[in-house]
Amino acid sequence: MNYAIIGNGKTGSHVAKLLKEADLTFEIFDSKNIATKEKLQAFDVAICFVNGPVFESLIDTLLDSKVNLVTGATGLEWTDHLSKKVKESNCKWIKASNFSIGMNLVHKMISDCLVKANLLFKEYEIGLHEVHHTKKLDAPSGTALKWKEWAKTDSEITHERIGDVVGDHTIELKTPNEIITLRHQATDRSIFASGAIKACEYFDDLDFGLYDFEDLTLNKLLK
Repeated sequence: MNYAIIGNGKTGSHVAKLLKEADLTFEIFDSKNIATKEKLQAFDVAICFVNGPVFESLIDTLLDSKVNLVTGATGLEWTDHLSKKVKESNCKWIKASNFSIGMNLVHKMISDCLVKANLLFKEYEIGLHEVHHTKKLDAPSGTALKWKEWAKTDSEITHERIGDVVGDHTIELKTPNEIITLRHQATDRSIFASGAIKACEYFDDLDFGLYDFEDLTLNKLLK
């Protein structure tokens, strides 16, 4: 498998490092090496880590190239219209707000247990907080929004931008006499890069369409 890496930022550079260590073929596309339909058609898969506006500018090129895509693009809305467009273009895309494999355990903990707090407690509050590096533009993070969705809560998400924090997410269940906290800390960006590379293995089993990495991993590993 040969890889096109779109975006050479904090996570994209880690993808390149891991592929190089594994002696796999890849090429980096950025502002100096523009990704085009013709160039991308030479690759089996593209791994894309860019911000929302940049990704939106690439959508038509990616669809026209029909390259299998794994993306952790941040700060954009994944609409039903875009999902339909991916499928109608005979493309396979896998997206994620967070490619950490451990995040799938968090998903199970929240959606299978914490979401049922109303069955156990008459009075409780849920709080969500996330911390990221100062260069992260979107807030709250896509991961925090996912946690809110999994918890089925209307609670406000608080956030901080500090130093070079990779990613720190906390959900807190507070009752009148106890506090239950679930926290996920990413200590190295390589976890996102390795997760994105892992996602590339899923394409052979997929039909055309847009998929969530979390759902695919849960179905495969946590049946």
